[in-house]
Parts: sequence; C-alpha cells; structure tokens
Amino acid sequence: MGTIIGAGAAFDATDTARIMAALKTDGYAHLGPVLHQDEVEVLREAVVRKAEDPRILADPEGDHIRGISLMRMFEYDNAFRDLIVRDPFVSLAEAVLGDDCHVMAQNALIYGEGQGGGWHVDDALQFPLPAEAESHDPECAPPCLVMQIFTPLTDMDAKAGCTQVVPGSHLSGRRPDAGDSPSFRGQGPISLEAKAGEAYLFNNQIWHQGAKNQSTTPRVLGGVTYSRRFVAQRFYPFVDYQMPAHIWEGASARLQRLLGRHEKGAYG
Repeated sequence: MGTIIGAGAAFDATDTARIMAALKTDGYAHLGPVLHQDEVEVLREAVVRKAEDPRILADPEGDHIRGISLMRMFEYDNAFRDLIVRDPFVSLAEAVLGDDCHVMAQNALIYGEGQGGGWHVDDALQFPLPAEAESHDPECAPPCLVMQIFTPLTDMDAKAGCTQVVPGSHLSGRRPDAGDSPSFRGQGPISLEAKAGEAYLFNNQIWHQGAKNQSTTPRVLGGVTYSRRFVAQRFYPFVDYQMPAHIWEGASARLQRLLGRHEKGAYG
C-alpha cells in the first residue's frame, strides 16, 4: 500500500475567493490541472485493481454500489488516503466547509461501455422549496454542506462521457425533472470535459450526472467527498464500521481529523 501522492499547492487568496464565489453562484468550479502524471497513474491503477478484485464484487453488500461506485478507497490504497490531504483539495474543503470539516465518503467511479446517465442530486434534498417558490435567493444562498471534488483519471470527452451539471440548480430547492436535458432558469446542462489529472468541485445539491460512456475504454474518476462536521460520515456498514488499523499508520493530525478523529465538541 505505497503512495506517491504529493503535498500539492493551495490556491492563493484571490483564486480561492474566485472558486468560492463560483461555487456559491453556479454550484461548481473547474480547477484545471492538479495532479501529476505519476499520481494519476497510481490512483487509476488502484481503482481498476479494486474494480477487478473478485473479493469485492462477489459480495453485493460489500465495498461497491452496482460495481460502478467503489467505496472507502482510503482503505484500499494509501494513495487515496493521502489524496484527502493533498492540496488544493483539502484547503478548499476547509475554506468552504470549515476547519473542522471531515471526509463524508471517498468513492471512486468506473464506468464501462454504455454505463452512465441519470440526473440527480446526491443523497437528501437539503433545502427543499414549495412548488410556488421559484428558487432560493442567490444573494442569500443556503450554505454548502457537502462538497464533491473529482479528478478524472482518464480523459473525459463527449465520447468517453463526462460529468454534466446544470449551473445554478443547487438553488432550485427541488430535484431535477425526469428526462435527458433538465433546465433551471433557462440554463440547460453543460459538460465538464477534462483531461486526466484535472479537477473540479461541486455542491452535492447541484443537478448532475455522469454522461453515458460511448467508448470501449472505462472512464475512471477519483476524488473526495468532504462535509461539514455535523454531517454524518458514510462509512458502510455505518454504526458497525471499524476503521482498519493500517489507516492510521503515518497519518498526520490533519488527516486523522479529516477521517473523523475530532476533538470534543458541543455534544461530546
């Protein structure tokens, strides 16, 4: 379980403010190139290895969702564990979610030929609105509680498919309508085409999907889902989950906190 994930570099104050403004207004931001090629390769190899691991796929209640979303990658390879504290990921997470934020989940995605599609918001609709309300006020937007940072580990384009979002739809207060092209305030979907090693982030309330892979090569994504501290971590099997001892070996205090080793707070 070796790793070659570096420390990376945080964005300066100006770029951080720009990204946070885009997240508030648009619900997403493209970060551009982030990972080095050797980092991309070690992360991609770990995803493919886990996707092909018969011990994983033999158990439908195991470390995957439909064989596409591979759960708790920090357990499987230290490269993913160390990605949690790689900049600019971690500094952006702390700027948006607070210095006591943590990892809510760390799932990698692998889409084979023909897989993908399905517009959604992740998990619960956090700030629902009644039908007569047009949207939340952009000037007083609900806070971002859960933020996904993805880094493609293979190139994503129109043929391979890519993440698609409807800008501003995190303010809608509702789930997307059924169909292939939802729109919000006259704005339809846009595609976040990206090269391997680039990164983008989004509020988990934005309408999004992974477009269908129309190529014969698997599309692979890594990343981290961060949340505010009061949002429960989603480490299956939840209350019965036990963090493996090897995760803590060599882990910095920052990484330990992000994995859930918090100081006492208001409720304990």
